[in-house]
Amino acid sequence: MEIDLDNLVFDGLEEAQARNAERLEDADQKAQEIVADNDCGDACKI
Repeated sequence: MEIDLDNLVFDGLEEAQARNAERLEDADQKAQEIVADNDCGDACKI
């Protein structure tokens, strides 16, 4: 049996990639909030 790698499909791969992209966006946003909070120092705590 020969496997055609050009037409190989993984079930659920697109869904998994979409979920992963959402997680990466959430993590990136949280990281940006932490950096912004650290940048303003004590002024943010008032």
